[in-house]
Formats: sequence, C-alpha cells, structure tokens
Amino acid sequence: MSRRAVLGRVALWAVLAMGLAVMWGRYGAATATTLLTIISGGAALAQLVTALRWRSAQDESSTSEQLDRAVEALAWEVRTQWEAEAGRRLLDEADGLPLRWETKNGSAAGALAELVGSYADAPRRLVVIGEPGSGKTGLCVLVTLELLRRPSPSRTPVLLQISSWNPSEDFHSWLIRSVLEFYPFLGNEARYGATAVRDLLAQHRILPVLDGLDEMAEDRRAVALRTIGLDRRSGEPLVLTSRTAEFEATGIVRDALVVKLLPLTADTAAEYLLDVAPSAGLDRWDPVLARLTEGDGGPVAEALRTPLMLYLARAAYADPGTTPAELLDLPDTRRVEEHLLDTFAVQVFAYRPPSPLASTTRPSRQWDPAKAERWLGALARMTEGDIAWWRLYRAVPKAVFIGTGMLIGGSACTLLGWLMFGLFGRPVLGALLGLAVGLTGGLALGFVPTEAPRRFVPRVLRRSELTRDLGFGLIGAVVGGLVVGILYGGGFGIAIGLVFGVAFGMVRRFTEPTEPREAVTPASVLRSDRFAVLYAAGLGGLVGALVGAFMGGVVGAVTRGLVIRIDNPVLVGLLGAAVGALLGAFGLALIVQSTSASGRSTTTRAWLALRGVTPLRLMTFLDDARRLGVLRQVGPYYQFRHALLRDRLARRH
Repeated sequence: MSRRAVLGRVALWAVLAMGLAVMWGRYGAATATTLLTIISGGAALAQLVTALRWRSAQDESSTSEQLDRAVEALAWEVRTQWEAEAGRRLLDEADGLPLRWETKNGSAAGALAELVGSYADAPRRLVVIGEPGSGKTGLCVLVTLELLRRPSPSRTPVLLQISSWNPSEDFHSWLIRSVLEFYPFLGNEARYGATAVRDLLAQHRILPVLDGLDEMAEDRRAVALRTIGLDRRSGEPLVLTSRTAEFEATGIVRDALVVKLLPLTADTAAEYLLDVAPSAGLDRWDPVLARLTEGDGGPVAEALRTPLMLYLARAAYADPGTTPAELLDLPDTRRVEEHLLDTFAVQVFAYRPPSPLASTTRPSRQWDPAKAERWLGALARMTEGDIAWWRLYRAVPKAVFIGTGMLIGGSACTLLGWLMFGLFGRPVLGALLGLAVGLTGGLALGFVPTEAPRRFVPRVLRRSELTRDLGFGLIGAVVGGLVVGILYGGGFGIAIGLVFGVAFGMVRRFTEPTEPREAVTPASVLRSDRFAVLYAAGLGGLVGALVGAFMGGVVGAVTRGLVIRIDNPVLVGLLGAAVGALLGAFGLALIVQSTSASGRSTTTRAWLALRGVTPLRLMTFLDDARRLGVLRQVGPYYQFRHALLRDRLARRH
C-alpha cells in the first residue's frame, strides 16, 4: 500500500468522523451510534476481504519484471558496498602486488589479476586456499567487483561468511535467509514479490561467494562440503575460501578448481614497503629493508610474506615518530605478527593520514587509542562475528530494560495522567492512574522480544503477526478506554478504546524492510527504525486529536467537569484535539520505542558506556573504525577486517 493511499484512507476516516459528529449533534447519540456500527462492520468486512486476497497472493511467485528489478537493485547494492571496501583495503595497490597462485596439484600457476579476469569471463566452481592473511577475502572482493563490471552480468555475486551456516540446515535455505538478512530490501513484497530471493537462486541469477570456511567449527566443515556438493547442482558456479590446513583436512568440493595463494617473497615485501613508505621518513625502514633483502630475513621476512601483514606494517608505522626497526628484536614469527596486530589496533587511532575517501559530511573524531583498543576487544568478545548494533542488547541484563521501561513509562504516564485529569479537577487521580499504567506497561513491555530494525510502511495483515498486532491493540484499547471511560462513562470508554486499539494494532503492522534508496548501512537501518517510532507518534497524535476534538467539542467536556470555562464548543474541541494529540503521540511513541531495536539500542549503549565496555557514541566509533580499516561494512553489519585481528583483540582484553 502506498503512502498516498494511506493518506487517502486517513482523510476518508477523518471526513467520516466529522460527519458522525454532526449527526450526533443534530440527531442524537442513537442515530450516530447506528451509523458507526454500520461503518465499522463494513470496514471490518473490507479488511477481511483484503487479508484473504493477500493470503492467496502469497502462493504466487514473483513476476519476471519484479525479479529484474530485484537483481538490478541487488547488483547496485553489492557494487556500492564492495567498491567502498576495496578502496579502504587499498586493493588497487594489492592488485599491483605480484601475488601469485597455483593449482593444488601444481599443474598451472599465474598472477592474481589473471585469475580474477578468467573467472569473471567464465564463472565456475572455484576454491581458494591459502595461509591466514594471504589475500583470500581480498580476492573475493576483486572477483565480486570484476563480475559486476561485465556488461549485463548473468549472475550477481553475493559475498557471504559461510562460517555462519549450520550444515544441518539446507544450503539453499541458508542462502535465502542470509541474502535477506544482508540485503533486507529484497523482502519488500510489494516491489519484488513474495519469492524474489528464492526465484533468483532457482534461476541461477545469484552467484554465492563464500568466505571463511576455516572459521566454521571443525566438526561442521566436512559436513558443510558434502552438503554443498549435494545441494548445489553439479558444476553450478560458486567461490569458496579456506585456510590451507583446514581445507586439506576436510575434503574436496566436487567439480571445483582448487587454487592456492602463494606467499610473497622477501624481495617483493621490501619493494612494496619501499614504494608506499613516505619519502620523508624512509630512512626509518632501512634496517628492515636490509634484513628483508638479505639471504635469511629471519622472523620479519617470514611474517611479512602475506598482504595482510604488509598492510598492518604500513599502517602501524605510518607515523614518522615510530620505529619499524623494533620488529627486528622480536624472537619469532608469531611474536612479530602479534606485535603488528597489537600496534595496528592502537596506532591507527593515533595517527590519521589524510584520506581521499574521507567523508565530507562528518569528520572523524579523535579517540583515545588505548580505550579504542579496549572497546574493540570487548566487541570482539561479545559478537564473535558480525557486529549488529541491534543485537548488542544481549550483553545487557533483562532487568535493565525492565527497570528502564518502568522508570520512563512511569514518569511520562504520571505527567500525562496529571495533565489530562487535571483539566477535569482530578490531578491526583490522574497522576496515580498514569503511574500505575506506566509501571505496569513498562514491566510487561520489558519481556517483549526485541525485533530487528524496521521501516514504517503500510501493508496488509500477516497471519503470523496477528497475535502481536492484537497484543498491542489490546494495550491501546485498555489504556484509551480506561481514560475516556473514567471521564465520560463506560459506553464512550468502550467505543474510544476500540478506536485506539485499532490504531495501536495498525502501527505494529505497518513495518517493512528498508528499500534501497541509499546503500543499506548500519546508520541507515538505525535511521529507518527511528523514523518508524516517529511515524507511530504521528499516527497516535492524529488519532488522539480526532478523539479529543470529538469528545471535547461534540460530546462536551464542559459538562464533564472541565475546570477551564470556555463557552465556545469549537474552542473546547480545539483544546480537546491538542490534549488528545499529546496523549496519543506520547503514548504510542513510548510503547513502540520501548520494543523497537533503536529503543533497546539506546539503553544498551548507555549501560555499556557506564561500565566502560564501549563508548557512549558507539555508532560514531564503529564508523570511524571502519574508515580507519579496523572494521569493514557488509550491508547493515560491521565486521572485523580479519579474523586474526578479531581473535587477537578478544584474547588481549
């Protein structure tokens, strides 16, 4: 349902409400009540017909036009994300490195660029193995972008972390769920149909690029490879990466070309460092370069044989005040690698070279390097993979959310109740009633599961969500009916309670995944979820204004004990509309906010910041860490640049 259609329906109901008010004033309550019953019955019947039509539509697959739009949007999204990541990873420079590969049996070999280009020309099953940091993920990014550069690509590559898959689940079911999780706009059934991702996979229009098989639990890897062989048709293209030892200990992938990324030579590492080091401080590197070019480079040469360690060395010693020669004093390769990981995590926040990719909308903040390293270590422990801001609440005791909900709900509802009932000369009753409602509601909503981020878009009823919608509708009906019933009587309380119940239920139903108007990022998903709360407040304010105007101007608030003496019924109606809008907006916004992903995230950030686990401005910190190359961004998630960095941070803190 479009927003224009929704506004049209709102306008229609507003006209009907005003017509009923006129009928009430001119012909009495009996006639108006009869008309209201007829209209309500017709609306309920229309809703039932719409729901039945929607259910029948769910059995239909997405149309070819919808699939074309879906694959076009997916390709744009993937290209936008990974082009930015390629720039942050300096893959243009890495592409210049003479990285080489050879087949597992040694029958063929070549340069990295040749492998990327040949695969994009003729996609097939490709398994890439290599040592940690050898460039497997970088190769996945380059292959993804090269495939998308081809004119009218028949398959859209989607880069996923296969370590999140439990092989007990069907492989295609996991692919569908993962694609929807990373690219949630494809769940927009109005635009792309009900089966877009499933149909794109069935029609071979998505090419899975699966990184990180080695990060999967050991007892699952062999099962995963067998399952892929069974679930994927023979010869159907994919890309799979793994560390060499883990793959060789697990098995093979049927009909796949297995290539191994070769380590860099010491001379290649020296040439790279010589090319990228600032000329002003080049002499700092002389001892390291001399050791690399000697016959036996020792632990340093062994450590700098991978693109990852070369990048870390470049970033860790970019500051002219640092001394790369300290690497020569470390006793073995493992200590050199750990030192580079530790130094990078701190030094990257202390030294900020200008970047052509820096955002012009918000300059990076200056973070304390030691604190930044500690915060990253905490995130590495809490997440063990994708950093999703809406999942961090799991690190907070549930009692915190319950207590916060009761505190905010009790305070806000006490004030609102005092205002509402104070207009009728009963402020104490209103405050006590508001306190009871706020405390009870905060306690109950604290147990409601947190939902994924959402976007406020009208849509028809889904049967699986009926219980949820009825639950929130019941809250609106009880609270709205209770307030109006005390002030105006039981009959009015029941009628108005139903109105608020419908409004509350509609707000919970009007949600849909974010559409790709911009690249899906953690920040854009957070904004969408916050806008959902604002839309809820707007709808609550509109319903409250209509109810307040009707009860004040038509039913008559003066005869119910209104302490403000106003003879003009129009002015009384305007006062009722203002008070009703305030109550409706605040009431519905509080309820939606308390169960929204952004609402729980606010409490989570405050709790973790008070304990020193993460900074208060967590989203800003994560985005800056991404800009500095510590994290990467994949759709709505952040991920650590490399598993080695994540694991090292988690162990140190």
